[in-house]
Amino acid sequence: MRHNERVQEEFTRQGESFRDSPALAAAEITSRIALALGDGHERVLDIACGPGILLPTLSSCADAVVGIDLTLASLQLAREAETAGSTFLVRGLSENLPFRSGCFDATVLRLALHHFLEPAAALASARSVLRPGGRLVVLDLLAPDKTEARALRDALERFRDPSHTSLVSRAEMRSHIEQAGFAAPVETFWSQRREFSEWARIIHEPRRMSDLKLVLDALSRSPGDPAALDLSSDGEELWFTYHWGLFVAAAA
Repeated sequence: MRHNERVQEEFTRQGESFRDSPALAAAEITSRIALALGDGHERVLDIACGPGILLPTLSSCADAVVGIDLTLASLQLAREAETAGSTFLVRGLSENLPFRSGCFDATVLRLALHHFLEPAAALASARSVLRPGGRLVVLDLLAPDKTEARALRDALERFRDPSHTSLVSRAEMRSHIEQAGFAAPVETFWSQRREFSEWARIIHEPRRMSDLKLVLDALSRSPGDPAALDLSSDGEELWFTYHWGLFVAAAA
């Protein structure tokens, strides 16, 4: 199966549960994006918009919001989002955006880059549709610093969701953004404690998640935190920590 087909298969199945996840729709995430984006924009592009979680937030920052995604089922869900202004949805590839040069004031990439085979290409495409001085906002999970932990972490993420490619480190993110034609980004970092059961429900693959829980339970008892997830268990629930990075940059 080609990667883009795998992405569509995964997000067709998990679209509703992804949209309804309290962790992914948390105010600490949406409010940070709104603050980073600022208001008064004419047009904002939500790249890989998925089921439209961000559309209400973005519509409070701009006169018009355009969401683009590869998965038709996700766009159908995004139509249900309640927005404050004009919203348009387009099906297309994030790495090859079908818009003219400089037509947006801001672009947002939320939890998207670790599903792209070429994250640098997606950032370059985002730059191509921004006006000079336009704003890029990228929010994503960050790769662990240690090489071994990073490899294990990506393997676990791909086991859970085969459309995952690889996490990007802080240094790689900065490099990709600057090489795509943006000024050095302003960075914000924080951690989010997640519970396995909520994380697993998003995927809608009980057997796969049951096997993954066995692996994570074993890792939680291993010395040295090999996956850099700070795993712990209270007897019934398994917990882990995600580390987020928010990067804001202006188009050069």
